[in-house]
Amino acid sequence: MNEISENGKDLDVSDRARRLARVVARADIAADYPLLKIVRIADPAFARLEAAVMVYVWHTLSRAYPDRVFTPGRDMLGTCAREIMSLPNRTPNGLLLPRRDTFQSFNMIHQALVGAVDAADLLSCFSFLQIPCNVRIVSGAPDPQADARSYSSAKMHTDVWNGEPVSSILFNIPVLGDPKAVDLRFYEPREFPEELRTLLGDYSLGKAVTASAVEYPAKFEMGYMYISDSLSLHQTMRVQPTLRVSLDFRTIARELLPGESADFSDSRATYVEPDAWRAVGLTTILASSEPLDAFQRRRAGEVVVHEPLSIVNVDDFPSERPNV
Repeated sequence: MNEISENGKDLDVSDRARRLARVVARADIAADYPLLKIVRIADPAFARLEAAVMVYVWHTLSRAYPDRVFTPGRDMLGTCAREIMSLPNRTPNGLLLPRRDTFQSFNMIHQALVGAVDAADLLSCFSFLQIPCNVRIVSGAPDPQADARSYSSAKMHTDVWNGEPVSSILFNIPVLGDPKAVDLRFYEPREFPEELRTLLGDYSLGKAVTASAVEYPAKFEMGYMYISDSLSLHQTMRVQPTLRVSLDFRTIARELLPGESADFSDSRATYVEPDAWRAVGLTTILASSEPLDAFQRRRAGEVVVHEPLSIVNVDDFPSERPNV
C-alpha cells in the first residue's frame, strides 16, 4: 500500500481505504480499489434516476427554446446535442444549473438520488451531504479552450484543490449518453505533500502529485456509483464526439481520520445534515430565483445579483384557494 506524506509523518493510504470500505460495507460492490469503490445501483432506483435526469434536460430545453418542440428520451442527447451544449445555464465544465425556470424538475432528480443512496444503505455513514448535486453534461468532442481552464475537469485533479475538505468523499454517477465517449478515470497518488492538500489556483499546480499517480483499471459505466476518497485523483477524458450526462456530489463521513475535520468553509458548495438532504423533494423544495440565463449574462459582464439555491418548506409555498 502506498504511503502519503501528511504533516511530516507517513500516512498509510490503507487508513483511508479501510474507512471507505466501511462506508460501503452494506452496499452491492461491483469493483473494489483502495481509494475507489464501485457500487451497483438497484435497477428500479437507477430507472427513476435516469427518468428524472431525462425530464430535467427536456424541461431545460423547453424553457430555453420556447418556440421549439422537444420530446423527452434517451435520443435527445443525439438529436439535440447542439441545443444542449448551448443552453444558457450550462457552464464550461458542463454543469446544468437549476434555475427559476427549471427548479421544479430538478427536485425530481434529488429525490431519485436519495432513493438510490438509500437503496445502497449508505446515508447513515455521512454527517453532511452536498446540496444540490451537480448535473453535468459533457461532450467528447475536443474543446481546447474549456480544457485549458484553471479548474477544468480534463486536468487530473482532486476536488480538494477546488476548496473541498480533505474529509470529503466524492460520488460520480453516469446517467445518460455514452460514458465510453466521455470517460472518467481514477488514480491513486504516490505522494501528496502537505502544502498541496489545500485550495490551489489551478489544477496544474498539483503536478507533483499527478505526475506519479497510478490509474485504477475502472470502467465508467451506467448503473453504478463511483465513490472515491478525497485524496484520490480523477480526470475527464474526451474520447468520441457524443454527450454524457452524469451526477456528482460530495459528502463528509461521520468517521473522521486524525487531522481531519468537517470544516467546509472553503467550499463553494452547501452541505446539510442527512435528514435535511433526504427531505428535499418531500417536505422541502430546492428553489431558485435566478433566471435561466444568469450565468451567461454574468460572463458577458452584466451585473446579475447572485441568489443561491434556497431550501423552502413545502408548507410555505402559497396555495390558491378556489372561489367559494
